[in-house]
Amino acid sequence: MLTKSIKGVAFSGLLIASLAAVATVASNASTALPAETTYVPMQAISHDLGSKAAIGYFVREGGACQVIMMIGDKADAESASMSSAARLRLALLPGQRAGLDSEEGRSIDLTCGEAADTLIVHNGPTAEIAPLTN
Repeated sequence: MLTKSIKGVAFSGLLIASLAAVATVASNASTALPAETTYVPMQAISHDLGSKAAIGYFVREGGACQVIMMIGDKADAESASMSSAARLRLALLPGQRAGLDSEEGRSIDLTCGEAADTLIVHNGPTAEIAPLTN
């Protein structure tokens, strides 16, 4: 009976370790490849730009996507940050694009969707994202 319990615990531990390894690999893969996310008005937007973060939302106003984003250093939970963020305001007509690049090789591309009902954001390496806006 004790042998079965030990084998069961060992198997459970191995299963948990395997799942953690798969999740880590999947997580690392998703940050390396360009991703596309579609947002609706007032939905929170948050993207990693290396040591910076881009956080914001958009609203549909006057037939355009009115995008508001704060760009700043990522917050360190263990120390208080004294840096300030920059506010980015964009008005994009349907089909128009804007891009934002970081020095660390990360970029986002914002595209106003049809009828300004959505905002499509591509996030990934600058080499793959920047040509979308050019």
